[in-house]
Amino acid sequence: MAKIILSKDQVYELVEANKYPVRKENRFISRCIDGRYQGSSDLPPLALAGADAGELALILATGNAYGFSVDAGRAYQALVDVVGGVKNFQMDTDRHGDPKIAASGCGHIRQIRLDPRAYYLQHDQTEFLKKILNSTKKKGAEETVLSGERGEGAMVMIKGEYALKTRYSFTEKGGEVQIFVHHDTLVNERHRALAKKLIENEAAGLFAGQSEEYLYEAMSEIGENQLLETVKRLAIGLPIYLVEFEVNGNFILTEMGKV
Repeated sequence: MAKIILSKDQVYELVEANKYPVRKENRFISRCIDGRYQGSSDLPPLALAGADAGELALILATGNAYGFSVDAGRAYQALVDVVGGVKNFQMDTDRHGDPKIAASGCGHIRQIRLDPRAYYLQHDQTEFLKKILNSTKKKGAEETVLSGERGEGAMVMIKGEYALKTRYSFTEKGGEVQIFVHHDTLVNERHRALAKKLIENEAAGLFAGQSEEYLYEAMSEIGENQLLETVKRLAIGLPIYLVEFEVNGNFILTEMGKV
């Protein structure tokens, strides 16, 4: 797929055509920021780096960066509880369009495995991630195969109660375009729920005086850093747009510069 760098007008048209409301029952069901998802009616609304595999990596990385211990097994269970069970645990397989190429996770997870230090992780933790994800898959977790060449032409950040499908064709004869998506509102909401559950499960060994709010803020900072690390690797040079949805689906589109 030939990459088309999207203008503000083009992104506006894409958002208008591809928006859909977030439903209460699936607001914590995730997908990666990748633009290659098919435009199905049940596409998870919560777009974040690495989907739930990325969230588990984030929890471990936050402990490393802030100096508190993390019980990896309890952290995994906390995440499973937040998403509503193993059946709702989301992870992606990236085959680069060739089914003969071994799967190794989505682009974000692949970058983590290539350079753990850049993501505040240790090698043994990436091995744990690989092991637990394989185990989760066998237990019935959702796995989406992302195939084909990358064609993302913009990075879109979302605020509000609407989500976006990532593929769009401007005309019947025109080529298809893709966008990277990150849903700021839903990510922040789920991180608050996750911080609470991590403390309830005694998965995070916080120091005296550190609270649930502290853990949420720490996860938010490391999550932003990890997202930026992957975006710099996969979306360098692309324009960044912020979409702020109103309750009726109207939205404000703001250009935020470039990656």
